[in-house]
Amino acid sequence: MDNLSSKSYRLPLQNKLVGLSVMIIIGIVAFVLFFYHSFSTSLEEEKKAQSKNFIESALGIIQHFHQLELSEKLTTVEAQQMAMRTLESATYGDDGYFWINDSKGKILIQPYMPNLVGLNMTNWADSTGKYIFQEFDREARKGGGWVSYTWPKLNTSEEFPKISYVAHYPAWDWLIGTGLYLDDMKSNIFWAVCRTSGVLLLGFLIFIITIVVIINYFVHQLSELSVRDSLTNLYTKRFLKEIIPTLLNHNKMTNHHLAAIFIDLDHFKSVNDKHGHDNGDKVLKHVARIMNDNAKQNDYCMRYGGEEFVLIGFFDSEMSAVDMAELIRHQVSELRFISDESTFNVTLSAGIALHHSHSNHSFEHTLKRADMKLYEAKTAGRNRVSI
Repeated sequence: MDNLSSKSYRLPLQNKLVGLSVMIIIGIVAFVLFFYHSFSTSLEEEKKAQSKNFIESALGIIQHFHQLELSEKLTTVEAQQMAMRTLESATYGDDGYFWINDSKGKILIQPYMPNLVGLNMTNWADSTGKYIFQEFDREARKGGGWVSYTWPKLNTSEEFPKISYVAHYPAWDWLIGTGLYLDDMKSNIFWAVCRTSGVLLLGFLIFIITIVVIINYFVHQLSELSVRDSLTNLYTKRFLKEIIPTLLNHNKMTNHHLAAIFIDLDHFKSVNDKHGHDNGDKVLKHVARIMNDNAKQNDYCMRYGGEEFVLIGFFDSEMSAVDMAELIRHQVSELRFISDESTFNVTLSAGIALHHSHSNHSFEHTLKRADMKLYEAKTAGRNRVSI
């Protein structure tokens, strides 16, 4: 039977689970931000180290041809030309290349801008006013280092921020360098981090969602156990106390009457004494089933204790509540139970009280009035409804 509890009732454990989920989400966001910062920094350092390694490889190539020169297998011009052709063709990535200047600033190779080859860049300044060659020469002769400047990209005259690692080959007095455009590097790092963190985040989210679903399932099971009577599967008295605020709020928003129907089985002790507790349990189960079968969608059926039951619901009028109670009373009275080849039946008494939304009394007071009406039904002869 679906009712308001499925939408508005939560046990403290479930509320804590929601809080835990929020904390997990905050943790995931913090993890992603930390991961992005750490991983992007790591990738940036890795790319710089990669460029430095490229320069060391380029120096190795130059040294190889220099050895050929020293062994007189090649002339100096031949060795230098072969070294330049090799490095000129050694491009990498989208726009990675090697460039070489001689000690006087003359450009010896520039693969992406061959029109610059042969020009002297000693007095060239970038868009920020920095004299590029002078910076190259100073860092290279100190043992190699990084130089930041601006330089055009392929097929464009616009200059972009760039960093290059430069080194010096003393035997031929060459400056060799290779660089990284900062915007391209940051873009590559961004997408690399996004791909990596996306995979990690997806796996982490799947794990967290799985854990939350499993926890929620068990919390729901525990919630049901804590508010359901194990014998009749009706709600318990504890649940009634938890649901009262929801009932009162709903009562303010509807034109229907909130009513409490107190039900008590007549002479139930004699049923247990004469027919045994097993048969007594059967009676309780059948009464609970009849209550559930006749209750409306937003009604609550509860085992209040022992052979006492309570039905809380919203009714169009007093007579609607009376009709409900009478229907349950009549169906229960027609039940027949078999015990040791004999049959027996039970009856019930019910008391009804309405709770008015404008009333200053608490709902507990309404329950007490319904209990008093139940007592009136008992004293009036039982097997009846009193309102």
